[in-house]
Amino acid sequence: MKSYSRQSYNLLNSLRETVEREALISSADHIICALSGGLDSVMLLYFLLYYKKQLDFKLTACHLHHGIRGLTADEDESFVRELCLQAEVGLDVRHADVPALAAEENLSLEAAGRMARHDFFRDLIRKYSPSTAGSCRIALAHHADDAVETFLLNLGRGSGSRGVSSMRIADGYIIRPLLETREADLRKIALAESISWREDETNLSPEFLRNRIRHQLLPLWSELVAYDVSPVLLRYIGTVRENEDYLNRQAEEALKKACLPDNSLSSVIIADLDPAIQKRSLLLYLEKYYKDELDTDQADISNAHLTAVCASIQEAVYGDKKQRRHYLPQAVVAEIAESRILLLKNERLC
Repeated sequence: MKSYSRQSYNLLNSLRETVEREALISSADHIICALSGGLDSVMLLYFLLYYKKQLDFKLTACHLHHGIRGLTADEDESFVRELCLQAEVGLDVRHADVPALAAEENLSLEAAGRMARHDFFRDLIRKYSPSTAGSCRIALAHHADDAVETFLLNLGRGSGSRGVSSMRIADGYIIRPLLETREADLRKIALAESISWREDETNLSPEFLRNRIRHQLLPLWSELVAYDVSPVLLRYIGTVRENEDYLNRQAEEALKKACLPDNSLSSVIIADLDPAIQKRSLLLYLEKYYKDELDTDQADISNAHLTAVCASIQEAVYGDKKQRRHYLPQAVVAEIAESRILLLKNERLC
């Protein structure tokens, strides 16, 4: 039986309490740990191995080779394979050409990488769910500092409160057991326990906006106000999530009333909603009918886009412009008429 230092045990027990409070894992579940080989994912596996001794769920891992970093990425894969071999954890590996995907879909490398990862995750869920008595879930290693960075990214993109609170501990088949834990605490335990991990040199590159937020904006902000701003932002994110949960429940009820027999939406009903509920109803509609095709967690379809669509709905019902078409990100088209609203993927237009 492996022994843990007091410091490690305190962290692992805190994560266990989070998992049990949020009911993230049951003994009948199959948990797939997304394992890049970096500090965060290695510490996620470290926790899941610890928790598996207490609750005998099925645990495997997955690794996506993005086809970006050449020999370094090959070494990451080798590291992950060896780690899983030593831990006796099954491993699924996929190779993707993310640069080619980015060029084909006209996306940034970050967005294309996210698309490739979620395609991989969905395929794994489809592969393992039939043989799983409980739920099949993907465990991601996002921590509290990732939540702060995502909040600032989406805030800057104009996503509205829904986007800035989008990273959740549980989100469909995705779970994030580390989301309430700071990266510094994970690093401290990894060093104390002599746990090895791989450093991704792209995490230091100023080419990526997230890195500039992490290494420039947040340190400077904290220096200017003479305290760590991240805990303050995390408390604010928690408050926004509570508000969002309430508003989403209201939007779900509105959407039920607005849906027509042909799965379009009633312009009249949507036009009479409060603007905040209008926008959420439109996003919920997209999630319902295009769940596997859209990345609605991200801010591509922003608050500004939704505001423009809602203005056109008001004009169609109460003004002179009775028909209008909006071309939105992710190849979504909003067709608005006096009586109904259609939200379609571009290729489905007649």
